[in-house]
Order: sequence, then C-alpha cells, then structure tokens
Amino acid sequence: MAQLVFRLKNVPEQEADDVRELLEEHGIDFYETSAGRWQISMAGIWVRDKEQATMAKKLIAEDQSHRASRAVPITARDWVAGFLTHARQNPVEFLFTLVALLLVLSLSLIPFYVGKHLAG
Repeated sequence: MAQLVFRLKNVPEQEADDVRELLEEHGIDFYETSAGRWQISMAGIWVRDKEQATMAKKLIAEDQSHRASRAVPITARDWVAGFLTHARQNPVEFLFTLVALLLVLSLSLIPFYVGKHLAG
C-alpha cells in the first residue's frame, strides 16, 4: 500500500523540486497526486514500497531539518504582507473566511446581547 511521504500543499515549487531530486538521487520510486481542480484532494508525493517509504521519510526529515536551520524567522511585517498577497490571489477564499468568521462571532455574541436587553 502506498504511503504519503511529503505533502505538497503550500510548498514552494523549488522545495518540491528539491524533494523530488532527493528521492531520485537515492533511487526511490515515487508518484505524485495533485489537489485537483477544487483543491480538496491530497496533493503529495507517495511511495509504494514500505521500506523505500521509510527511507524517503528519513531523507526528507533530514532535508527539512537542514532547511529549518537555514530559515530566517518571519517578522510581523512579513506575515501581514504574505496575508495580503494571499488574500489578493484568493479573493473568494478570503471573503468566505471573513464571512464565516463574522458568522461565528455574531452567533457567539448574540446570546449576551439578547440576554442583556431582555433582563434590562
């Protein structure tokens, strides 16, 4: 049975290419799946052989550890810039999230508002 060794969601293409190259260098047979048109499927790199999957996970973990040691910490300004870029690139997702947030917030606060005005 195939095992997922690396999720591709929100992974930069360069990093995904590096992982593919790493697996190819070590002779690990793999295949990829995409998230699909509606982005609801699992985008990832899979390995069919259990032993190769274990080896692939170990190699990827080492690679990710090395990447993490070279990573630059994100600042609040970088986070805001990234958020705004994502919102511009995905306006429907952003609006849906905003509406959902407002709905949950209003449903959470309405009982307090109604209770205060009924008691007073």
